[in-house]
Parts: sequence; structure tokens; C-alpha cells
Amino acid sequence: MHYRHSYHAGNFADVFKHVILCGLIAAMNRKDKPWCALDTHAGAGFYDLSSEGAMRTGEWRDGIARLEGMDNAPEPLATFLRVVAAGNAPGKTIYYPGSPQFIAALARETDRMMFCEKVPEVAEDLRRNMGRDPRIAFHLRDGYEAHSMLPPPEKRGLILIDPPFERTDEYTAMTEFVRKSIARFAGGVYAMWYPIKNRHAVNGFLRRVGREIEKPSLAFEFDNGAEAEGQMRACGVVIVNPPFQIEKDMAASLNIIERELAQGPQAAYSIDWVRPE
Repeated sequence: MHYRHSYHAGNFADVFKHVILCGLIAAMNRKDKPWCALDTHAGAGFYDLSSEGAMRTGEWRDGIARLEGMDNAPEPLATFLRVVAAGNAPGKTIYYPGSPQFIAALARETDRMMFCEKVPEVAEDLRRNMGRDPRIAFHLRDGYEAHSMLPPPEKRGLILIDPPFERTDEYTAMTEFVRKSIARFAGGVYAMWYPIKNRHAVNGFLRRVGREIEKPSLAFEFDNGAEAEGQMRACGVVIVNPPFQIEKDMAASLNIIERELAQGPQAAYSIDWVRPE
């Protein structure tokens, strides 16, 4: 059995990750020159929150459902909400977009996308859900091998590494992928999502990123403050070569996420340099 994101789609971690993704794409779009996005673990593209798996866990109820109907949100949260709303009937979120949908929705006509997915049935869902888009290239392959596809001809790129954490060495695999990719494409923006279940393991991962990847790196983390034992209550995104002032761009949106997605009084987000500029 492979990891099935349908059980977790739209949860607090998805919201946090995708709002940051929207902020990164907005930063890429500030320049007219085209860019290329590489999603190494693309998934199915869309997720049905009324499916048996999603209804069984109900994780989306403490994620995207808490933000439904929000008006006057700051950027990039406002963009995130617009992309979600575009795939649903007014006022009711049934379908939650995966990272490829956010990227495609915000990419311009001149931008290009490469989506990798190694599980054949999930890759088929991805092709079907994304439709025909000449800007997109689909690759049925292990995303950790995709460093061979770099650098893109555009010489500007956003690389999202969002693995399912099925492997016991996932932190090592992510770091190795970025290290190899940086050797080929030093100017790319790399965003790595990670769960926070074991603080010691996460700190080791971040120290390794700071030590082995000789580029500025910035970590965003969010803890929803839930008291439940054995469940993920926190996650992070570490960005290598972060866009200028991305931490300031994200602050207002993350303040709202901290407030609206809190499951306990200790809910908080943090932004810390792993390797300073």
C-alpha cells in the first residue's frame, strides 16, 4: 500500500504549505522572465473531501473548512482561497487542489511546469485532473531522480519537494536531492515540506541543510497546539534561496493561520534562518 493523501487533503499542514507555495509563486511572478516549476512528488492534483477516506479522518474540518467564506484576507492567503474556490461551488469546499493545481493556476502563459509522480494509478489521476495544458510535462518517475532534469532552459525555477514520508530516510533523501540539484541549478528556489513528529530528527535535518547546502535557507514552521498524542500537530517548509523579503510577505497570512487553525492555546508559527544570507 502506498501513501494516500486523500485521507489528509485540506488539513492544517496542506493549508500552511500551500499558502507558502502561493507566496513563493507570487515572488517568482514579480519578474517578467518566465520560470519553470518542478514538483517532485506531485500526487493526484485534486482531492475529493466527500470521499470515504477524507470523511473517515475529517482532517480537512480543522484545515480548509475553517477558512471558508473568509473576506479581505491578505496576500498570499487571499490567492490561496481564490484557487480553492475556483474548483468548487460557492460556499462549499468539496474538492481540494493539490500543489500542481496551485502552480498551474498561478503560472503565466510563458511559464512551464514539470510534475513527477512514481505511482502509476496516481500519475493517471494527475493527468486526468490537470487536463490538457501545453505548459505541463508529466513524468512517471521517482521525483528524487528529477535533479537530472535541471537546470531548466528558463534559468529561473521553483522546485517543490513534498514527499509522503513513507521512507525511513526521507530527510536524508530530501537533503541529497537538493544538494545534487544545487550543483546543477544553483539559482533555483527549493521548498522542502516536512512533518514535525520528532523534534530531535527535525533539528538534525535542519542542521544538515544548513551545513551541506551552501545557500541561504529559511524555515517556516507551524504548530497548531493540538494535545492529541501520536498525531502530527506541526509541520514546516524550509526554503533554500528564499525570495527577497518572503518572511515579510508571509507574516499577515501566517498570523491568520495561527489564529484560525489553532487547536490549542500554544498554537504558533515561527520563521528562522537555517543558514543566513
